[in-house]
Amino acid sequence: MRTSRLALLPWLTLALFIATGPRLFAEPPDTNRFSIITGPVLQSPSETSMAVTWITSRDATAAVEYGPPGGALKTAFSSRDGLVDGVARVHRVVLPELQPGTAYCYRVVSREITGFRQSRVEFGETIASAFHEFRTFDRRKRDFSFVVFNDLHDQPATIPELLKVAGTQPYDFVLLNGDILSYIADEGQIAAVFDQAAGFASAIPLVWVRGNHETRGRFARQLPAYLASPNGRYYYAFDHGPVRFIVLDGGEDKVDGHREYGGLADFFRYRHEQAAWLKAEVKTKAFRQAKYRVVFCHMPFPNKIAADPSRYNEPNTFLGMADAFEQFGATLDHAGVDLMLSGHTHAAAVIPPEPGRHRYPIVQGGGPRGTDRTVIRVNVSRAGLEAAILRPDGTSLGVCRVAARR
Repeated sequence: MRTSRLALLPWLTLALFIATGPRLFAEPPDTNRFSIITGPVLQSPSETSMAVTWITSRDATAAVEYGPPGGALKTAFSSRDGLVDGVARVHRVVLPELQPGTAYCYRVVSREITGFRQSRVEFGETIASAFHEFRTFDRRKRDFSFVVFNDLHDQPATIPELLKVAGTQPYDFVLLNGDILSYIADEGQIAAVFDQAAGFASAIPLVWVRGNHETRGRFARQLPAYLASPNGRYYYAFDHGPVRFIVLDGGEDKVDGHREYGGLADFFRYRHEQAAWLKAEVKTKAFRQAKYRVVFCHMPFPNKIAADPSRYNEPNTFLGMADAFEQFGATLDHAGVDLMLSGHTHAAAVIPPEPGRHRYPIVQGGGPRGTDRTVIRVNVSRAGLEAAILRPDGTSLGVCRVAARR
């Protein structure tokens, strides 16, 4: 492959064209030397851009070489206010100005920063990943599939195991629909998820929806550094094929003052803020003209049974879902949503529309262990949507079919 030297940063030009070249990261990660701990992971996919994330063992610069397979390569890097991002271990670079439905090859390149001496920066070794390939999203695409996991609760090995029963037909992205972690104590838990996703996430984008348990723990406030979204928030919308996808963050299922949060929760105000965004989103041309509208939210707040406080041991505290219904329910119900995909209850189910609460079906995934574990495969076609809930042995727990509008 040819590399466009003009697109390269000076340090990268030198590193890539010295005789030995960068050290390719093929061996297992070694935290005692400069290495790639995990990644690359594709995130925040669109028709014209793709975010690439990875973690290095030491502070380093970050760049991504990319281009058409067999063609000249450009280099993308991240900067803010005139300064190139560096002195970091967690890296995210957005590849811009891509073409819809187009294949690109790429690799990540990092150069260790060993020190700052006044105005002088000292560098160490340069390393690079192998080349990988992805394809951008395409609104012209009429048929595609995606796969959904939820409520793994620190059992990330479920991901590759259940992908085996999701079928051999290609899928265009994988969605982690909340509570992938029980609480976030450190980076290692996030890296473990990325490691288990390594079999696909360097070629197929990973979309991570925050669940209520991922708001908990010392490291929860650092989660945004590892995730990417179109607007930098946990709620947003994106398009692929004939579908407009809405990602909602239901926050916590309890009141903000619950003892589990130590007085550090502010989800009622957050959901109110999010509701204003949602009301504007359903009025957009992209939403109104979409053939299908699909909502991802970890908590199935429109489901009357799941949101019933009397089902829990502390009936006066589980009001977060009730507030989510108050903030989001009417907007979604009148907007013409076709399907919601959720988790949270650890009870897989296909929930039919219920007058007065939701006019669309809800598909809930299962729990984190044994036969409660599920993977949901969603097929999009000209005829409609089909969401199948699958057990670890490949048998079906239920299928939801939504016919295309006439």
